[in-house]
Amino acid sequence: MPLLLVAHDQAPDGAAALEDAVWQLAESHLVLPGSLLVESPVSARYLLEHLRGALRRAGRPGALLVIPVQSADWDGLSADAEEWIRSRIP
Repeated sequence: MPLLLVAHDQAPDGAAALEDAVWQLAESHLVLPGSLLVESPVSARYLLEHLRGALRRAGRPGALLVIPVQSADWDGLSADAEEWIRSRIP
């Protein structure tokens, strides 16, 4: 299933609204400060529109960026987060 990176500029309340909206489309996701990694069958464009609507309904304007993830490198993540990512990137 595709993995999508969602970067945002939301405060905690807006980030919570994004995470709630992600549960409607994704079987699994990982929350990081200012971003989410989302495992979902939807396209980046569809996820962007879905999340934009959730922010609009919550009265939380802001920037969103959704990018398909094909590979990744990281540092400083927990062992659980590293395993979650490794298991989802070919």
